[in-house]
Amino acid sequence: GRVDEYGYRVTNRFALSSSDRLASEWREGDLIDFHVQDVFLGLDLQHHVVLRQRHFLETMRHFGVTICFVVYDLLPVLLPSSFPPGTDAGHAEWLKAVTSFDGCFCISNAVADELSHWVSAHGEPRYRPLAIDWFHLGADIENSAPTSGMPGDANSVLERLQGNLSFLMVGTVEPRKGHAQVLSAFEALWRDGVEVNLVIVGKAGWMVDHLTESLRSHVMINKRVFWLEGISDEYLERVYAACDCLIAASYGEGFGLPLIEAAVHDLPILARDIPVFREVAKDSALYFSAANERELCDALLDWLKKRQDGLIPDSINLKYLTWSESARQLINCVKKLCN
Repeated sequence: GRVDEYGYRVTNRFALSSSDRLASEWREGDLIDFHVQDVFLGLDLQHHVVLRQRHFLETMRHFGVTICFVVYDLLPVLLPSSFPPGTDAGHAEWLKAVTSFDGCFCISNAVADELSHWVSAHGEPRYRPLAIDWFHLGADIENSAPTSGMPGDANSVLERLQGNLSFLMVGTVEPRKGHAQVLSAFEALWRDGVEVNLVIVGKAGWMVDHLTESLRSHVMINKRVFWLEGISDEYLERVYAACDCLIAASYGEGFGLPLIEAAVHDLPILARDIPVFREVAKDSALYFSAANERELCDALLDWLKKRQDGLIPDSINLKYLTWSESARQLINCVKKLCN
């Protein structure tokens, strides 16, 4: 059905088999049924759907259904200048809606802390406290279905990456990821004669037109700076193997999957010192705090010296969950809420 139709509807397209009980008892497109002590868990970030279906959710709650949602991050309200105008207002409206129900399960302890603070400052009055809990996302990358394909220049790019120390950034090119500051820091290194490469893997996002133009026309493009926009998993695997350090420069994250990808490839990590990166990587990374490119340049030089002295922590010890373990953590959050 359409978003503005009343209620959530059944789909059997994802049933495991034709003998599945739900598939046999419920017809495609039927309005979902609900009973006392059921749990409704909203897994997707769907601002407009939750707001349009708020009355239906409140009806379910009135009949004894526990209503809870997964919260991935608060970034649009915490870093509004990193998102298109109006994103913060939309996200705040969604947060007010989901926090008016029974429970919110965040994808990291750091996000749970941020949500608790936000609810204290902006949440709607309520008669009983909101349950806020957290779990970690899964990251068993080996069991995913990787894409394949290598562009014609892949081997020459990989040779150049292996020819010098190469630092890697992975993720959509958007303001909060810190690409602009990192590029400026590397430009300072290159001016000082430091022969290092910067590799950026990720498609262009929003509000980065000036940065992407600078990258594409950069004097060092395909010499010292490499921007690989839409590459396959096969190519990314080779890039991870060719590089020497992952830079996680985000000013804010919900979780930080590239840290785990780096650990899977035994790639050292240099991360911005934000709570969620400390939570995910613990002692398996080095951290920096940099208000400007000069401070980041100093942090990079410090990393290079530590590497020379054998003082770089081994990321392979970083602990992470499989998706099955992540699901069990989430189920435990639900159980705690309902007990």
